[in-house]
Amino acid sequence: MFKALKKRSVFGVFLFVVLVLALVLSTTSLGLAQEGVQPDDGAVTQGDTYHVNTDDKGAPAPAAPVLAFGAQTAQANQRTSEALDVSELEAVSIIVTFENSVDAKQLEALSGGKVVHSFSNVFNGASLVLAGDKVDTVANLRGVTGVYLDTVQQLDTDASPEFIGAPAMWDSLGGQDNAGEGVIVGILDSGIWPEHPSVSDPDPAGNAFPAPPTIPGSNGFGSGGPRSTCDFGDTAYNPADDPFTCNNKLIGAYDFTDTYKVVRGLLPTEFDSARDSNGHGSHTMTTSAGNGGVAATLLGVDRGIVSGIAPRAHVIAYKVCGATGCFQSDSVAAVEQAILDDVDVINFSISGGEDPYADAVEQAFAIAYDNGVFVAASAGNSGPGPDTVAHRGPWTMTVGASTSDRHFLSTLTLEADNGDTLELVGASVTAGISTATDVIYPPAGSELCLNPFAPGTFNGEIVLCQRGVIARVSKSFNVAEGGAGGMVLYNPVNQGLATDNHFIPSVHVDGDEGVILNDFMAAHTGVTGTFTDGLATAVPGDWMASFSSRGGPGQTLGISKPDITAPGVQILAANTPMPEDQTGGQPGELFQSIQGTSMSSPHIAGSAALVAALHPDWTPGQIKSALMTTANTNHMKEDGATPADPFDYGSGRVDLATAGNPGLTISDTTANFVALENELWHANYPSLYVPVMPGVITSERTVHSELNQTSVWRAYVDSPDDTIVVVSKYLVVQAGGDETFDIYVDAKDVPLGEVRHATVTYKRLGGAPMSLTFPISFVRQQPAITLEHSCDPLVFAKRDTTDCTITIQNTTFEEQFGKVYDVLPRQLRLVRRSVDGAYAFGNKAIYVEGTLAGAEPPTVDAAVDPLASAFGYFSLASLGVSPISGTSDESISNFNVPSFEFAGEIYSQIGIVSNGYIVVGGGTGADVNFINTDLPDAAPPNNVLAPFWTDLNPADGGAMYIGVLSAGPDSWIVVEWEAIQNWGDSEPNTFQVWIGLNAPDDISFVYANVSDGDSGFLTVGAENAFGNSGNSVYYNGVGTVPAPSATGYEVDVFTVAGEPGESHTISFTAKGVRRGEWQNCAEVTSDSFFGINTMCVNGEVTRP
Repeated sequence: MFKALKKRSVFGVFLFVVLVLALVLSTTSLGLAQEGVQPDDGAVTQGDTYHVNTDDKGAPAPAAPVLAFGAQTAQANQRTSEALDVSELEAVSIIVTFENSVDAKQLEALSGGKVVHSFSNVFNGASLVLAGDKVDTVANLRGVTGVYLDTVQQLDTDASPEFIGAPAMWDSLGGQDNAGEGVIVGILDSGIWPEHPSVSDPDPAGNAFPAPPTIPGSNGFGSGGPRSTCDFGDTAYNPADDPFTCNNKLIGAYDFTDTYKVVRGLLPTEFDSARDSNGHGSHTMTTSAGNGGVAATLLGVDRGIVSGIAPRAHVIAYKVCGATGCFQSDSVAAVEQAILDDVDVINFSISGGEDPYADAVEQAFAIAYDNGVFVAASAGNSGPGPDTVAHRGPWTMTVGASTSDRHFLSTLTLEADNGDTLELVGASVTAGISTATDVIYPPAGSELCLNPFAPGTFNGEIVLCQRGVIARVSKSFNVAEGGAGGMVLYNPVNQGLATDNHFIPSVHVDGDEGVILNDFMAAHTGVTGTFTDGLATAVPGDWMASFSSRGGPGQTLGISKPDITAPGVQILAANTPMPEDQTGGQPGELFQSIQGTSMSSPHIAGSAALVAALHPDWTPGQIKSALMTTANTNHMKEDGATPADPFDYGSGRVDLATAGNPGLTISDTTANFVALENELWHANYPSLYVPVMPGVITSERTVHSELNQTSVWRAYVDSPDDTIVVVSKYLVVQAGGDETFDIYVDAKDVPLGEVRHATVTYKRLGGAPMSLTFPISFVRQQPAITLEHSCDPLVFAKRDTTDCTITIQNTTFEEQFGKVYDVLPRQLRLVRRSVDGAYAFGNKAIYVEGTLAGAEPPTVDAAVDPLASAFGYFSLASLGVSPISGTSDESISNFNVPSFEFAGEIYSQIGIVSNGYIVVGGGTGADVNFINTDLPDAAPPNNVLAPFWTDLNPADGGAMYIGVLSAGPDSWIVVEWEAIQNWGDSEPNTFQVWIGLNAPDDISFVYANVSDGDSGFLTVGAENAFGNSGNSVYYNGVGTVPAPSATGYEVDVFTVAGEPGESHTISFTAKGVRRGEWQNCAEVTSDSFFGINTMCVNGEVTRP
């Protein structure tokens, strides 16, 4: 049986993985070019490129604010603790967990760092900012149980309440004037603009709010002790930060950006308080629980009346994000305080959580769940590719984004000087341009409008800008600076439309329309244009947003995410009137219409608040179940034509018309989620996902009745033709009672590697109509003991025979015990004494059991060797090799290459990652990670060649290359990162990987000018496909730091092929005894995997 990896530490029921970090502070330079090689054109072809949402890291520091955004008298650009001068060292923030014997101040004294947060409620620990070379000192202290890199995460950036059925729920709670009263919603985000009418008390109708059930801070304080519970009015830092007294609507507002201010520092245009200078926090808060009856005016246009989903809920702002991101330690501290403040619901429209059992914020959410707090979290904006979803923990409600039935649309009309016209529809919330105006492109080479144009570049024209690289709204700012009168923003491919607070009249068209637009411009001269004001327009709803992150077959935990979807496109809600930079759009606007899973998540937070108000005794799990099992599954993918599936929308789009009275709920405890970490399909979760479907499985779920009378439910199954799903046809559940039922799934006819989705719906018989919808998803794969089954011939005459073979093999690295069964169908009979390798039972069955030895993994090693390569560093650009197109920060580009051998396997594809490593065999977005690890490491990415794995950013300059070079009879695949800058400190790095094509084990790393990695974080090494063999010749200060190859630093990679696990073959002969089609299925069972591995052979016995 598989043994779970031993955890380093246990806090109650919460598990933490130790990340031991080390940094050095050193820099090297120099470089040398060699001669004697020639490029082989056409030997490499580019395949898929995956761009990963950079939500798990901070954004580059923004430029100095411009006067238009209210530049202040110069204050200190960063405000740091007096005890730590971060300007004098490479600082890093870490989260440390420790035993009770350790004191946070002891860590501070021994490391020379600064304790920013002390934790005692979510776990025992602290966050520290310290010099990078002191991390080992902390990690090695007795009683320290875990060290986490305090990563920076990013924000996941009217008509929707009615669209999701909120009025029906409001009616259940006594109307909109009462909906959500007594419930507290906590928003972890960028703060709040407290004077906004959406958080006023009384509300716009004059209805005063009652006192909240708990006053913020009245149950004590977590990190750092007492702090302001209504933190506004720091005019010493920003004179515009007016004092504000919280009320019974906005009952609290904390500033938890402690680590952010120490490590990053505030811009002069930010606020050193809970006041929002970004607009994101104000938008999410008012989407979830903003007042009803608020009149919204946007860019001078009356946009009608808006309302939050839970308009009468109390709200608390927990500011955890600054202009360039959100530190995990600040978020953990805020979660700790939210638990103390008795919040009922948390919204977290911030990235992260891909590895929930080793993520500090996710662990804090687990404790919040255990304390009765419902957590809604955004799925991320990296879609529509598979396996891009964030927040994969079972204790969070992970929310995808889809459309509502209202968009703000504008009609663009172009006319050429020959009279030809073109009409296109795009998105806009700005005023239009009604007078025919010249339409032009920007100067050649600046089609992306990346920088402000010089005054006088334009003269009132409508300028065409291509979407990409920078914020959309920054493009209108840039052309406005040059004198443009309007902008048409076009997508290079279909990406969906956005409505931003542009600086000049602007309309946004999608990729298909963009192609038509550019074709029209290319074929005509003297083009003029007009476009209408953006108007609220009815559109088909329930289409997935293209950006919404998706689940997929690469999910390894036994639950699939997202859990649910909600409107997240063109959501009209609050804004800050004082944005910190131009990406916030025009100053002075109290509203904005924006998109993202950040916008869909607060719909679910508000929905949960309404359910909590209706059922105050329900647990977060019961609320989650009610929202999921009543969701609307009539959903389309982003093309509007293809039906969506659970990897897109989870259980469907939230439907509050039915969520308040589901009849039955399915929920589980935090303790069980932890105990079942490696087999979450066994958790009592309101969906079923099996990442490795061996053929046949049986799981179970327990429903709890929320009714006051016995109820009877009938099952209806919707499954593909090759999948059989069987559940209890009827469920009889006593009032307030529980009933457990089995879910049997037979997928033996599903081809290996394919995904299937099915749905079980239980409908109530008698009484008020109710239904419970339960999605099932699985990936058909071979489990730990593989099985092959064949017979030859497949079609033969009665009384003739067929020879059959069954082969099983252990693919794990441990000895495994297994059992093999095969029962012949009625058309076949065993030929006596023909069975070899098993026991025959009569003439119809065979059986064998026993152990299989484990496989030997391929070994991979790396070492510094000054003679590793044939030529040393040789610039590909100097040979005329073109840069790789489409690279960006956090991306992987797959290339088909000439075949080569690595670790005993032949490969013809590699994935080149922007962060300085190669995935042998190619990869996906799941293989992109800017946080380097010590090799080998079982976590993705695997099969890695890492010449310089650190946080690199090709978007800031430099280029990446790939080519095949030849010298005489020998050839090499050469991959180069040239002058690619570190993301944080901007130091450039140039290095290469050489992969020989003429002999195995001809792999080397060579270097020109390189640094010591981004802030000292760097891995140089290699590992195998399983992450269980490899070596780091340098890791975060340990080993020999890379230097130019001209000085003798090169790295040689050595491999030895692995040995397969033991296999066992069974053979037998079967005779045809009855005419007809037959299916013979062999089965394997073992404690090493879930379910029954089943492989079938289909044939026919014909007439003699």
